[in-house]
Amino acid sequence: MTLAAYEQRAESFRSTIPRDPNDNLIRLVDEALPAGGHVLELGSGTGRDAAELERRGHRVRRTDATLAFVEMMRADGVDADQLNALTDDYGGPYDVIFADAVFLHFTPDQLATVLRKCAKAAPLLAFTTREGDGAEWSDRHLELPRLFTLWQEDPLRGLLTETGWQVLQLHRGQTRSGGWFHILAKAVDG
Repeated sequence: MTLAAYEQRAESFRSTIPRDPNDNLIRLVDEALPAGGHVLELGSGTGRDAAELERRGHRVRRTDATLAFVEMMRADGVDADQLNALTDDYGGPYDVIFADAVFLHFTPDQLATVLRKCAKAAPLLAFTTREGDGAEWSDRHLELPRLFTLWQEDPLRGLLTETGWQVLQLHRGQTRSGGWFHILAKAVDG
């Protein structure tokens, strides 16, 4: 249902979200990865974060599960691939996987699957997710329902550990929609 909402309202979403990239998350990537790093962006959406990562010298593979966003990025003159983080192979290897406001759309079991796949594709992971309790359906920005899974710090750290990640940095941020975690993690060798 969440992907269908984005598929139907990609242009509407683009016009209602902030145009600026997520500098807090991008800064975590910059601190951990020298310019020229190979980044897999899951859920590129409008492509704003990828453009900033590239401006800072990184090579980015833009991907999204929603064909409407892939076509939007291509219309903007950049390469983009349709990739479903749950079901598709990520390719690689990459230096870092970047996922801004993507993992919040997965149930805990789905996120565990995605985190394990990420650990096989890159040694670093930079992502944001919402802080809170439980899950909620919201039509904010799209007027169609989307699933949002909210996290507390300890269960999120526990899931990362269980799926092969060590948290290097965890920062909190606040927006109109609530609290956010900005996380940089390192894959733990088998």
